[in-house]
Amino acid sequence: MLNFQINYFQQIKSAIQPYQNLAQSVAEVLSISVNEAYKKIKGNSLLNIYQIIKLSDHFGIPFLYKPNQLPTVTFDYLSVDQETPNMLLYLQDLLKNLKQIQGGSKKHITITTDDIPLFHFFKYPELTCFKLFFWSDSAMNSETKFDPSAFDEQIISLSKELNQIYLEIPCTEIWAKDTVHGTIEQIRYAFEAGYIDKTLAIQIIEQVRYCLTDMNMYAISSKKTIDPDHSFNWYNCDVLGSISYLVDYKGSMSCYNRFNTFNYLKTDDQLYCEQTKHWMQGLIKKSVSFSGQGEKHRNKFLYNSFAECDNLIKEINN
Repeated sequence: MLNFQINYFQQIKSAIQPYQNLAQSVAEVLSISVNEAYKKIKGNSLLNIYQIIKLSDHFGIPFLYKPNQLPTVTFDYLSVDQETPNMLLYLQDLLKNLKQIQGGSKKHITITTDDIPLFHFFKYPELTCFKLFFWSDSAMNSETKFDPSAFDEQIISLSKELNQIYLEIPCTEIWAKDTVHGTIEQIRYAFEAGYIDKTLAIQIIEQVRYCLTDMNMYAISSKKTIDPDHSFNWYNCDVLGSISYLVDYKGSMSCYNRFNTFNYLKTDDQLYCEQTKHWMQGLIKKSVSFSGQGEKHRNKFLYNSFAECDNLIKEINN
């Protein structure tokens, strides 16, 4: 129990701002002295169930206990109705999680993906609305046409905020060979099925090109911001098993796995996260680097991706 408690306080320490004192914060939440808070942080005094609940509610960090004989992993997920998905609720939950990551003293996100990470296209309103529209099964299975103006302004505002926060977080992205292809095919399908008209289709394709241009800029400088301590690494791997986001705090990790198109499962199980990290490190060894000096491979990937965009524009114009 002591090890679980000590590890739990390490997770809390990683989640709070660097200027915050852990003992002082714990003392305020539990209404105890700072001296008693130090004892609990060091494991010299046990937390009771009510104190665990208070800490979990306040810091948003669940206390996970798993008997050794039961090798199970607990996942959390946002329940978004697939028939009538509440995209505003979905984005608000994403924002809450991303702000928690941003607030950590040290953080890094590693992504494996066969689709453009959603935080990149959140910079562009029409592309954002299109992806959210396409992810909605109800929209694509009805006579509803895509209309960006029908989306709540708060959705656009939240998306831009998510993009800005993501740019400030150091990360490593591992893209599959066909990462851009999926979005191109979605636009082609939507145009051919009559969900979007010619002008809007071309505008969305152009915004995909802008996303790729952004990626090229990030890769050249190996960072997404002017912060000298920031880092960005971009890789290409032909073999990816899943879409996963691994958040690495100082002394703690969280893992997000995509499912049902746009939903995700989250776990703070450290053994599971450690295995995921090991798997991702293995993928990096098999990958081609696009960052920094990886200009030759990056240019080839971008050339093929831009060519796909140009070919679709030609098809639409014809």
